[in-house]
Amino acid sequence: MAIAHGSMGRQRWAWALGALLVAAPACGDDGGAAGDTSNDDGGTSPTGDSGSANLPEGCDLAVNPSDDDQTAVQEAFVDVMEGQTICLGAGNFTFTRQLTLNANGVTLRGAGPTDTLLDFSEQISGGNGVLITGDDVTVEDLQVLNTPGDGIRADNVDNIAFLNVHVVWEAEASLENGAYGLYPVQSNGVTIQNSVVQGARDAGIYVGQSTAILVEDSEAFGNVAGIEIENSTDAIVRGNHAHDNTAGLLVFNLPGLEVIDGKRANLYDNVIEDNNVPNFGESGTVVALVPHGIGVLILAADNNEVADNVITGNVSAAVVVIAYVDDLFAPPDDPTFDIYAEGNFIHDNTMENNGEDPAELILAVTELTVPSPDIVYGGCFDEAKDNSDGSLTNCVSDNGEADFISVNLCGQGMIEREDTAYVCEHDPLPRDL
Repeated sequence: MAIAHGSMGRQRWAWALGALLVAAPACGDDGGAAGDTSNDDGGTSPTGDSGSANLPEGCDLAVNPSDDDQTAVQEAFVDVMEGQTICLGAGNFTFTRQLTLNANGVTLRGAGPTDTLLDFSEQISGGNGVLITGDDVTVEDLQVLNTPGDGIRADNVDNIAFLNVHVVWEAEASLENGAYGLYPVQSNGVTIQNSVVQGARDAGIYVGQSTAILVEDSEAFGNVAGIEIENSTDAIVRGNHAHDNTAGLLVFNLPGLEVIDGKRANLYDNVIEDNNVPNFGESGTVVALVPHGIGVLILAADNNEVADNVITGNVSAAVVVIAYVDDLFAPPDDPTFDIYAEGNFIHDNTMENNGEDPAELILAVTELTVPSPDIVYGGCFDEAKDNSDGSLTNCVSDNGEADFISVNLCGQGMIEREDTAYVCEHDPLPRDL
């Protein structure tokens, strides 16, 4: 074997058997066995021992591109022990099946996102390029390219970090691209820094059903949704550049998920501009309903803050805050789901040159207003709730010359073109986790 750790042999055989079972033909799968170890020339270090002279500094296992990248990299993922680092060398790695990393406390490190390329263009099985199910994992300094499914998914983990990671689909606005680029879900402790996602047919940087989230200094462009925080609590989204997507930053609560009460996303110091790409999302998904030209969209989510951002050049609106209403979305299948967006605070943003050519839906709800206002509020509120203290009001303040409209989606009043009833403040959210 290219990598040997003594007792690791039984683990490899167990993994290989599991891979064969998972890869059995189903749903059009051709039955290829991911991680077949029959050809073991995989370009790894001779022993995988941290003292090997062949290992780069700081690496416990090292893999370079070879004739069988699938076997070599997956073997390293199986053999790595807690606290160790797998280094992927410079060059192009090619894969036909999903890679799976189950170990805890592992760092997966490339030579840089323009130097270490993980190319999944010929992938034939697996829903992701890389699936991570171990806790305390860091992925850094590499690029994932052209996955038919999602780029890198972390599923139900604690403390996942993506640092200087790129996920790219080279085809522009294509339904053949994967849905999500960086995709942590049902996780606690998510960090995404200095990363880039381009071309996702759903969301480039997506964090779902998770808590304690930091997305910063990253770039998302050419996606349907640039950055999306969905059914998640306590997220900080700062210092990012979301541009040339259908919509820039989304904060959603959706029904039908295990976690349905996301709240307290703090979006600040971002540049959100020119998000005018026609929606190329997959029909039947919620994101496919998002009108093009929106900077920030808050849907059915509470107590979020949008502050100190530059929001410019979005042809439908700078910020839209709406409830999950039946006229726009399929009726929720969970009677406990709260459809309302409440207690959000939009303040001290720079909003310029938005609403110049609104999408048809925005035109319809604003009664053909051109340009459409910078801030569009759906006007829905829950009459059964006590808002005597104002905590449920969506507040706006100090957004310069930005204009406002409440469009009365729920038939609870009249269209309001003045923000007088909404000029208020909430306590600011923490700017650190």
